[in-house]
Parts: sequence; structure tokens; C-alpha cells
Amino acid sequence: MKRVGYRSCTFMEGYLSINKESDFDLYFHDVVPRFCVGPIRELTKYFFAFCYILRHASVVHISFYGGPLGRTSCWKFEAYLLKLAGIKSLVIPYGEDAYMYSKVMDTTLRHALLLSYPDAARNEAVIVEHVMYWVRNADIIINGVMFDGIGRWDVPIPQTITVDTHIWQPKKEYSGNDGRTGLVKILHTPNHRGFKGTEFLVTAIDELKREGFKVELVLCEKVPNCVVQETMQTVDILAEQFIFSGYALSGIEGMASGLPVLANLENPIYTRIFRLYGYLTECPILSTTPETLKENLRVLVTHPELREQLGRAGRKYVEKYHSEETAQYLFGSIYRKILHGEDVDLMNLYHPLKSEYNRRKSVIDHPLHENKLPGEYYR
Repeated sequence: MKRVGYRSCTFMEGYLSINKESDFDLYFHDVVPRFCVGPIRELTKYFFAFCYILRHASVVHISFYGGPLGRTSCWKFEAYLLKLAGIKSLVIPYGEDAYMYSKVMDTTLRHALLLSYPDAARNEAVIVEHVMYWVRNADIIINGVMFDGIGRWDVPIPQTITVDTHIWQPKKEYSGNDGRTGLVKILHTPNHRGFKGTEFLVTAIDELKREGFKVELVLCEKVPNCVVQETMQTVDILAEQFIFSGYALSGIEGMASGLPVLANLENPIYTRIFRLYGYLTECPILSTTPETLKENLRVLVTHPELREQLGRAGRKYVEKYHSEETAQYLFGSIYRKILHGEDVDLMNLYHPLKSEYNRRKSVIDHPLHENKLPGEYYR
């Protein structure tokens, strides 16, 4: 957003192990006065951070936990104080802040969430309260495929994440190995194995090995993102996730690197809206569930030309829908509406029949229909 003239700042409480401190602009503790030391510094950082926002922001991007006050007993005042200051709020959930387990329609997904994030089930009453609060008060909500229990959205897109396509470069060479003539490497980057369905991938690869295929599973867990980026240049396939219906950062990074990607896009409850009102029909991810994992892997392993075709299509898809240009269009359109009062149709921002943005670049060409391969690949 800075590149198109916005004064944009990432203002963080902290950062995860896959990142480094310099990845973000400013931290809460940076705005606490020096005379606040010890426990007082920790207790007051949220309030000083919120005061900093009141002084500098026109719009805030937050989760359903809210901004700095969301971690305090004063969280119910945050939306009203933002409104009084004329600051607009844009809510984008990330998972833990919004999943109300009893309302998750897909019980397989609910089970995967319980496997990896069991505490959220006990915290559901708090999550419901926060979600309902921001559904009432947020200016914009973009929830991706997280529909369960959230009665409102303002921009229907399957994923808000974008990557720097200058940093994430496509593969320069594609291997011609087909699992018989040479080794095919399959990358998997789980943050939590239960949620991603890792055990099904391990089993499928072991079975292919027993059938005589030369395949190798490359696991990247709890490593810096730069290591993942380097590894993507050395493998042939990215196996992202198989329980949750959707794709996330790893899948986008894989496509940006020119890799064919496997992820679950099966459940129409979560995906049909993005085929009709979004751009999911252009997505070259091969939809894969635990039941289809082995066969889809076999097809990609034995068809190196298909791996390259899907990989090159994935790179074009990221350039079109998950790049800096995408972020500038998405958030620029939102700002035009909520900050400047322009008549912007956010609900049809990526409608395949109406969107000016979708037509800026040619439709992504790939052999998939609703993210599935034609039957001849399996015969």
C-alpha cells in the first residue's frame, strides 16, 4: 500500500518464530514511554498502543479479537472509541479468533481443529462474544472461507493473503522425473499436523514407495520462512492441506514458486460461493482429500509435464489474485468506499461476469474443472 501512496504501518504485539523482528514496522512496546519499566511497561503497552492508533490511523486492519484493547478488560469500548475518532475498522479473521467449534458445519474440520487447537473449544463463549461485537460494529469484514457462525461478509474472496512476487520467484527448471526414471520430491509445511492431515500424506507416500515409486517427503516444520522459500526451489510438488476446505499462505507461496499444489477444495458449503461470485474457477490447485491423496500424488508423480503446466498456471494465478497489485486493488477499493464515500460494489469486486479487475489479465488456463483433473489421467 505504501507503493501506491498510502501511509501504511504494520503495528504488532509480537511475531512468530517463522518471522524475524525486522519483518514488521512497529511494536506495541516501541510506543510505551521510557519511564514505564518492569511490569508496568507490560501492563500499559496495550493502552499506549491504542493511543498511538487514535493519533495516527484512518483505518485499522484487525482480527475478531480487535486491536490493542482486545487483550484487555476494556475491549468492549474499542469499536466505539475508534468510531468517535473517525477511524474505520476492517476485520480479517485468522482462525483462533473466529472459529466457534459448535457452529462448524463440517465435522471433519471440527475434529481437525480439536486435534490441533483444543483450547478454543473451551473458549467458545468468549469467541462468540467478540465475533458478534465486531459483526455489529466493524465497517468491513472479509472472512474468506470462514463462514461458520459469522453472519456477514463484505467482500467474497477465498483468501486475502498476498505475497511479494518479486521475492517469491518461480522455479527456473522443472524435473522430468516420473517416479520411475528418477526421484520426485513432495514438500509439506505443517504448522499443526492434525489440522493439515499430515498423517494421510505420510501414509500415501509410504504406499507409493512400496509400489516402487521413487518419491521423497520433504517436511518443513517450525523453520524460518526463508528456509521454506529456498526449499520450494528444490522440490517438485507442494502438498498443503487436506481437511480444511481452502488454501492458505503455504499454498500461495507454492504457486508463486511455480509448484503444483494439492489442497482440499471439495466442500461446496465453503467453495461454491467463490466459483460463482469470485475467481476460484481460475485456481489451478488440484483439489485433494485424504481419500484422493494417493491417486492425485500418483498422477502428478508420473506426469512431469502436468506438474509443469499446473506450476506455471499457479504462478500466473498468484500474480493475478495474490500479488501486491491484488492487495492494492482490494484494499484501495475498500478505502475508496469507507474513507471517501465512493460507490464501490464490494460484494461483486471479483465477480467473474462483472469485475473489471478479473478482466485486466487473461483467464488462467489449466486442465482442471472445479479443481479436478479429467478422468483420463486416472485410467
